[in-house]
Amino acid sequence: MMRRVLTVLSLVAGLLAVAPPAGAAAACTATPRFAGSFLQPGLGDTWTSATWDQELGYLTRACMSELVLQWTADSKARTAVYPSALYGQSTRTDVVGSALSAADRAGMSVYLGLQVNDDWWNTYANDPAWLDNEANVANSLADDLWAKYRTHASLAGWYLSFEVDNWNFTTSASQNAMAAFYKKVADHLHALSPGKPVVISPFFNTAGGLTTAQWQSMWTTILSTSPIDVIALQDGVGAGHATVGQLAAWFSATKNAIAAARPATKLWADTETFNLDFQPMAIKGVVDDMRAVQPYVSSYWSFSYDHYQSPLQVAPIHDQTYRDYAATGSVESTPPTTPSGVTATATDPLTVKLSWTAATDAVGVAGYRITRNGTLVKTLYGTATTFTDAGLDPSAAYTYTLKAFDAAGNQSGASTSVSATTPAAPNNPVNLAAGRPYTMSSAPSSSYPDSGGELTNGTYGTVSYGDVAWQGRNTGAPYSITVDLGAQKPIKELRSNWLQTKSVYIFLPKKVTYEVSADGSSYTTAGSVLAPAAGDADQPRTYRILGLNTTARYVRITVEPASSAWSFTDEVEVRTIF
Repeated sequence: MMRRVLTVLSLVAGLLAVAPPAGAAAACTATPRFAGSFLQPGLGDTWTSATWDQELGYLTRACMSELVLQWTADSKARTAVYPSALYGQSTRTDVVGSALSAADRAGMSVYLGLQVNDDWWNTYANDPAWLDNEANVANSLADDLWAKYRTHASLAGWYLSFEVDNWNFTTSASQNAMAAFYKKVADHLHALSPGKPVVISPFFNTAGGLTTAQWQSMWTTILSTSPIDVIALQDGVGAGHATVGQLAAWFSATKNAIAAARPATKLWADTETFNLDFQPMAIKGVVDDMRAVQPYVSSYWSFSYDHYQSPLQVAPIHDQTYRDYAATGSVESTPPTTPSGVTATATDPLTVKLSWTAATDAVGVAGYRITRNGTLVKTLYGTATTFTDAGLDPSAAYTYTLKAFDAAGNQSGASTSVSATTPAAPNNPVNLAAGRPYTMSSAPSSSYPDSGGELTNGTYGTVSYGDVAWQGRNTGAPYSITVDLGAQKPIKELRSNWLQTKSVYIFLPKKVTYEVSADGSSYTTAGSVLAPAAGDADQPRTYRILGLNTTARYVRITVEPASSAWSFTDEVEVRTIF
């Protein structure tokens, strides 16, 4: 997947973390199991020296001895995560030094990632001059890192952060350019630090692109001239790029390419430990994914235990369940008890509130799955026993059931069903935004542009993201759309329409905030709408505010995307009663 920035779970170390027992020996009998974990530097920058020791203690207790710092610099932003001689420092702390020093103390190994550059995701190997310059950058960065940190016993190798995939390297020219990049950088790293392996982590997406046979041919071409020591192949299951049943074919093809072109190269698995909710994957799923590729690989890294299983980040039951597997070779299989005492109450035309009595589990309940009218619409992580189902339709009947699940992936039986009917909404038949002009703080992608007035033309996008009515942006940064009503108008209701297509990383916004203004300069907040419970199906959804009694000429919609991915929008409506 495009691992530019993880959606990092909330830091709740003070509430969740329990320090690993001093001197506790890890029970490590299961195979397969993780040897290490990726870490993105932004998370490490929040840690003190004691926190680093605590986190590496958790990894050691979970049978891991390797840490991969995913990158150390951003060559586009010209920043580094350590006091570099090349770039300005973007972090509060020396993340590289902290990682290596903590690993020295813990007896662990660290692989240092070189640069990231957001232009990679548009350029890839299609501009040989750009790519060759990035090879020079990588070599200069490695020189700087080696000069500063080579005395650390934990410095074990190098990681190249540019990710090759099966969609964007379909020509001989692009494959040869990538091979030249790898050769230039790997040759330099081997000369600089003899014996320190160079690792890459490509990915595949089974929705299209090269087939497994073409993938094998691509890697045979690249490895024939590239002295790469390790391919840590992403399995793509967490990102939705593959299913467990598809993994063997892709890993087998990669292993065949290695055998044909460079038998000295090792094949490892980069196993994803998150799901499409950017939450911890069930440990049974993680283990199934590792077992599926076991005939082809010699080691496993996780992407990413530090972010999705560590007790510094999530409830300790996720770490406990994995450690129990590592000690015994089996994932616990006892389901939680069934939730009881479920109630549903419609609180307004758009909202139903649920409550229930907590389930119990042998290790701990990881959350609840909420089904609405027969469709799973929300997976609620944590121990909360209430849920507000917002963004519903007025005058509609809804029936709910709940199931509890644990960190292993075991699920309880369904609760007794409960129902509620939302009341009618006020009738606001006039759309003041119809045909009105608007401005945008950032332009949509040229692939999914604004065709001219499409956000207020009354034509609604279908469930297909290829529908020209939608405009799309690939960003994690907030942006805004401002509609000019032409004059002060009374406003009773605000709406905007959004698309979800998770398979291609189009997500509903995390939050949409509506503001109103008389002069286009000073704005007042009218309200915010959070992402509704929508399940995984492809669908458009409306973010709606009712019950307003205000007057304004300008309406500004500020969008907070769900992650560094796509958000697609269509109609904006400003409604009133005349």
